[in-house]
Amino acid sequence: MINSLKKKIISEERFIVLYNEQLSELDPKNVFEHLSCITGNFEPVMMCHCGKTKFCHRHIAAQWLEDNLGVRITEHEVPYFERKNGYLIKKKAPSLFNDKG
Repeated sequence: MINSLKKKIISEERFIVLYNEQLSELDPKNVFEHLSCITGNFEPVMMCHCGKTKFCHRHIAAQWLEDNLGVRITEHEVPYFERKNGYLIKKKAPSLFNDKG
């Protein structure tokens, strides 16, 4: 499925639907426990070669775990980003000043 996306055989929107269908067949608690088990005393890390601002299935999987387990999965060295539809989106930094005069 990833290759179909890379070769533009399917759209990102269709990929998200299909990927979420695959994830829905899994038990998120079991997935998280399995990741924790195989990493031993180390924190599990999900890695990919996609650029930080490029579409990535890893963001969908991380969001799925967050939504289903209430855990927070942070991006390494990019604290001011949030996930949306397979992308990292930069969050606006909070301000003490209101832009409205």
